[in-house]
Amino acid sequence: MFKFFPSSVLNSLSSLELEILRYIDNHKNEICDMPIQILAKNTFVSTTTIIRLCHKLNLEGFSHLKFFIKNNALKNAEDSLPVKAFSVQNTIAEELSDIERTSALLDEAVIEKVADIMAKSLQIHFFAKGLTELTLEYTARHLLSLSKHVTLYQDTHIAYIQSENLSDKDVIFLASLSGETEQVVRVAQIARSRNATVITFSVNPTSSLAKLGNYNFQLINDAETTLEVDTKSRCQLMFILNILVKAFIYKCKQNNN
Repeated sequence: MFKFFPSSVLNSLSSLELEILRYIDNHKNEICDMPIQILAKNTFVSTTTIIRLCHKLNLEGFSHLKFFIKNNALKNAEDSLPVKAFSVQNTIAEELSDIERTSALLDEAVIEKVADIMAKSLQIHFFAKGLTELTLEYTARHLLSLSKHVTLYQDTHIAYIQSENLSDKDVIFLASLSGETEQVVRVAQIARSRNATVITFSVNPTSSLAKLGNYNFQLINDAETTLEVDTKSRCQLMFILNILVKAFIYKCKQNNN
């Protein structure tokens, strides 16, 4: 674990935080399936201390730490394998396959229902993190150009506050490939408590985020990536969002006739 963080970050940790990190390093396999409460108990600290440690490590939270551990374990395994040559044709085939398989999961009745809710809503809200946020931003701007009241939350704290003001007349789009991004899941929980319609997008249909959605769209995202940076495609997400926007435009015209 220690080798993955720069010395400037490690030097900023307290002796207690270093001890927690050593425990995590010695129990990497168990950590991935361990609730934060158990880790806190085993290291004799509070869950707040663990979350604070995650933030000091430039991670978004405990779920991000688990993902970080799994990702680096996978990378270590991949590093021992011969590096595959990059193939444009293989990449195209993988991306198209993911989109085709995603489209096969779409329910036309659900598309029409969501579009109808969008057309009748007071305001449409969007929130995601990282590169996924940029995909939602494109759709938010698209709807804004159609004179729809739209809000894109780019600050997590603002998202928490504003989601408390949602009502049953609002729709919120929330996306996370893993379905476990803590901030996005938290906004979904708040939005549901305010009776807003929650539209979710995730790879895992049984994820925390998917379970909170009034309507969830599953994304197939199996395209291979062995790079250290996030190269996961959001094309499947954009594909569904474009369909929803077109269906929304049709519903608006239909309602105006």
